[in-house]
Amino acid sequence: MKKITYLISFLFISVQSLSAQDNLRFGFEISPFLTWMNSDIKTVESQGSHFGYNIVANGEYKFATNYALRLGLGLSFSQGGSLKHNEINGYGNLFPNSNLSSTSLDSITKGTIVKYRINYIEIPFALKMCTPEYGNYKFFAEVPSLFIGFRTTAQADIGGSTDENITRDAILINLGWGLGAGVEYALNGSTSLIGGLYYQGGFTDVTKDDGADKNKANTNRVVLRIGVLF
Repeated sequence: MKKITYLISFLFISVQSLSAQDNLRFGFEISPFLTWMNSDIKTVESQGSHFGYNIVANGEYKFATNYALRLGLGLSFSQGGSLKHNEINGYGNLFPNSNLSSTSLDSITKGTIVKYRINYIEIPFALKMCTPEYGNYKFFAEVPSLFIGFRTTAQADIGGSTDENITRDAILINLGWGLGAGVEYALNGSTSLIGGLYYQGGFTDVTKDDGADKNKANTNRVVLRIGVLF
């Protein structure tokens, strides 16, 4: 965790040192999201969502009057959702690579609901399109928005058992896309508050298929971006 903190601090300092240039800006955000999971087979049902949040350092490069590229580095906490596993014929082992708290969890029954919470180091990249300023306001859209996530830890609630460590059964890399829009409110000089609403969906399966789980499960998020740009 200390290495991650040092890495984000380095990005803050590096980008801030460049932000004096007119075409470069620095910022950060703390953005809550609602997250859920989908499966590619009908026997694995989505069973609800939960909340997580992102902490991101952003750098923006303005390459034309109303266009910029955004590159960030951040932490994403508690991506996932709940899935009901009906694909198991009787009993099955969903997490064969993980050391769970009880051997009884090594073979769960058909219909067990599992709540997944996966943490990532994420790198977002987006094309930002802005309107002219209207007073202190400027509106923007980011299309496309892409991200790559590197899994750090993963936990699951398996039936009545909570906070089981399933990191070894969560895939290392998560790729996804998104789109969103928002508004900048200028405070003074180049400093602005930003707010926006985004949808983000994963391309890739986030769980390994080494056990009874043979479906492709991907994460989805609706993100409320809240941050500042300098």
